[in-house]
Amino acid sequence: MKRIIPIALVLLLLCTAIGCSSKSAAREDSYYANSSSAYYADTEAAYPMDEPAEAPMEAAYGYNGYANEAKTSASQSPALSNRKIIRNADLTVETLSFDAFLNELASSVGSFGGYVESSSIGDRGYYRNGQKLRYARYTIRVPAEQLDAFLDAVSDLGNVTSINTGLRDVTTNYVDSEKHLESLRVEQQALLEILAKAETVEDIITVQDRLTYVRYEIESYEAILRTYDDQIALSSVNLTVNEVEKETPVEKETFGQEVSRRFNESLENVGEWFKNFAAWFLGNAPEILVVLLFLGGQALIIVLIVKGAKKRARKNREKAQKNTPKE
Repeated sequence: MKRIIPIALVLLLLCTAIGCSSKSAAREDSYYANSSSAYYADTEAAYPMDEPAEAPMEAAYGYNGYANEAKTSASQSPALSNRKIIRNADLTVETLSFDAFLNELASSVGSFGGYVESSSIGDRGYYRNGQKLRYARYTIRVPAEQLDAFLDAVSDLGNVTSINTGLRDVTTNYVDSEKHLESLRVEQQALLEILAKAETVEDIITVQDRLTYVRYEIESYEAILRTYDDQIALSSVNLTVNEVEKETPVEKETFGQEVSRRFNESLENVGEWFKNFAAWFLGNAPEILVVLLFLGGQALIIVLIVKGAKKRARKNREKAQKNTPKE
């Protein structure tokens, strides 16, 4: 018993020091890992890379007329082949055939081994041929090695108006988490051995309390590593699909082309306004007619009342003049 207590005290002091640093790192790693499912632009703004990636960010694009000279992927760069890289993308696409696009998109996601994590569909507030134009927003997960091919496939389905792709190097956090996890497992084994030799209730309770905390930390780090593994293996694509009446040109226009396009759009908007007004007027003609008849009847009644009042006032004046004695 006298030999167990000093060993336990020394070990607990050592474990406390390790545990403090482990807890701080665990919270930091968890903060990074659990936030990567948000849009990539927000993620990059809030969480900079642990170490700068040696491959350039994909700031130029090869979709529907965009330049593609800087397009890279983690699998194509030898410098990144042994690193832990999370790759995500934001994509906005226009389409003239909304329903057909969504059907083809579903087939494309399945063919690349991905799945739709979340989706929503709504009205944009614009009309085409009397029907509301719609939009759809998707969060799609695809294998990281298939990300570029998937973006190419989606770009073939519609008109890409904006795209942001990039990567985040989490190698440092990942390796640190592995080291902390290994240290915690060693500590857990040591605590189990001390617990087996403990004789007093006080010693048993002290060791069990520490063992409970260590097990909790082990589970936290295992969850962090699983989250990292999931985000590294499957890229997130935040896709917005807009149904439009006319696709936006992606190539740079000349001054004359821009003036011509804006003039034509203005004429189309004016024509659309008159068409919508005519449709509204003819569609509501019965109600408008009832309102006009009602207002006309009210106006006629008011006119008759005013005329009657004037007539009575005139007669009263004439009668008063007759009754007035002449001097």
